[in-house]
Amino acid sequence: MTVREALMFGRKRLLEVGIVNPTLDTELILGHVLKTDRLKLLVNDEINLTDHQLLCYENLLAQRCRFIPIAYILGRKEFYGLNFYIKPQVLIPRPETEFVVEETLKVIAPIKNPIMAELCCGSGAISVAVAVNNSKVKVYASDVSDVACEVSRKNIKNHQLEDRVLLFLGDLWSPFKERNIGNFDVVVSNPPYIPTGQLRLLPDDVKSEPQIALNGGNDGLEFYRRIIFKTPKFLKPGGTIIFEIGWNQADDVKDLLRKMRFRNIKVIKDYAGFDRVVSAVMYT
Repeated sequence: MTVREALMFGRKRLLEVGIVNPTLDTELILGHVLKTDRLKLLVNDEINLTDHQLLCYENLLAQRCRFIPIAYILGRKEFYGLNFYIKPQVLIPRPETEFVVEETLKVIAPIKNPIMAELCCGSGAISVAVAVNNSKVKVYASDVSDVACEVSRKNIKNHQLEDRVLLFLGDLWSPFKERNIGNFDVVVSNPPYIPTGQLRLLPDDVKSEPQIALNGGNDGLEFYRRIIFKTPKFLKPGGTIIFEIGWNQADDVKDLLRKMRFRNIKVIKDYAGFDRVVSAVMYT
């Protein structure tokens, strides 16, 4: 089978099961198998696949047909112009989360030696992206998942940030409390925010991602409450908290922040025009 025939075969299989981007996903999967990029793949489409390559390709196509996310199949995901290692049981970084990185970089830009905390760090994408783009920041990140911490450590190492991004296994603020770490300039989090009752309505791809990283409790606000309630113990007066939120959660999160003396509350929209990021400043 030639590359051209393999691409046609793959597109047909993915299209039949209802994959949204069958052409792109087919090219990414075959490029992964052949260890080449999409452009070279299309230019050299008369090359024949070996039996081993064809078997690998068919196995990966079968995974995609079961709606395994393409990032899990490839073991990587691009985020904020950087390449991240990804594996199952870890939330896949999404383009809309880049708005969290943008806002964080703006907040810390005028600070001489900023100190940042990230809670629910997952793959480490936010912490790593911020540290790569600000050489002065020191980041303390936490996650309750062993797998997430394993993936984060690899991404921190891959981007040579071991000296500036420190990772702790533990639930939200617990690792910081245990080590007496605080006085942060900025606190950042993309916590689980899908209401429990809506998890069954998610797209098939998303259902393959870890429930622990998606389930935000009955109203989707459980983690915002838990984080905001204890933030004053760890954030400097005048420091900033930055959250990713669900498209309809801005008002609720703003109310939680106001009750804990946060001011200058700002809502930022994503590429689709939905509310996506809330930032606020803490006053004493």
